[in-house]
Amino acid sequence: CWRPLPGDPINATILGLGGAVAFAVGSLMTKHFVDRLPPLQLIGPLYLLNAAVLVPAAPFTDWHWTPRIGMLHLISLAVICVTALAIFRLLEHGAASAVTTAAATSPFPTVLATALLIPAGFRWVEAAAAALVVGGVLWAVSDSFQRLGKAATVLTAAAASAGTGMTTVMARLLIDEGAGLVEIYVVRTALAGALFTLAAPPRDIPRRAWRWLALRSCFITGGFSLSIIGLRYGSPALVQTMLATMPLFVIGGETILSHRRPNLRVAGAAALAAAGVALVSL
Repeated sequence: CWRPLPGDPINATILGLGGAVAFAVGSLMTKHFVDRLPPLQLIGPLYLLNAAVLVPAAPFTDWHWTPRIGMLHLISLAVICVTALAIFRLLEHGAASAVTTAAATSPFPTVLATALLIPAGFRWVEAAAAALVVGGVLWAVSDSFQRLGKAATVLTAAAASAGTGMTTVMARLLIDEGAGLVEIYVVRTALAGALFTLAAPPRDIPRRAWRWLALRSCFITGGFSLSIIGLRYGSPALVQTMLATMPLFVIGGETILSHRRPNLRVAGAAALAAAGVALVSL
């Protein structure tokens, strides 16, 4: 049964943090591809590859179809399409850490959406944890937005943040209706991949790149899978707050790849994020 299990913030926290690590690796790889290949042509294949990771499990999954589930799938599709356009636009103009930070403010819209759509799942302690984590990641990369100073970029970052949060909330609403991991992820992801592929066919993506795109999709799908499973144990606000630590892992990855030491700002931000994680784990 895929209905939410009795509240277990420890499991939700661990799964959310695991998802953050997987997303961080996938985000670093995505930035590498965006710098070398046409961004719009990448979106469709990446989504199709993401869905393909879980397709083998589809025949062994119970599927649930009701008018409400169909409506939630359509809304989820619209949300992830807007979010993808926003994130890939940001990736064209900034580092992976700056882009993931824009999305990492998503606990705030997630807390708001949870309070409005799933009142029983709202907890003030999670709102406080979201403030700590978001404050930490914004502090960590506050000097990374110099290349993203235009008003249009601010709006794009807001769309990425709201879209990321709403994706989590929509997944929880689908779980409440009885939908499972494979159904939630494959339906919206495959449809988005088909739409983007039709709109921007991947004519300029070389064959040699596809195996690396597939590897990246394993990390991204792993991140989504862990976050969706985490929603069975905790509220969308809790899971999204854990996912908001992703920029810190991305910064760590960029530090390792560039052979530079992390600065005190990053260390302080990590402490704030750790405090937020500890707060919801008490």
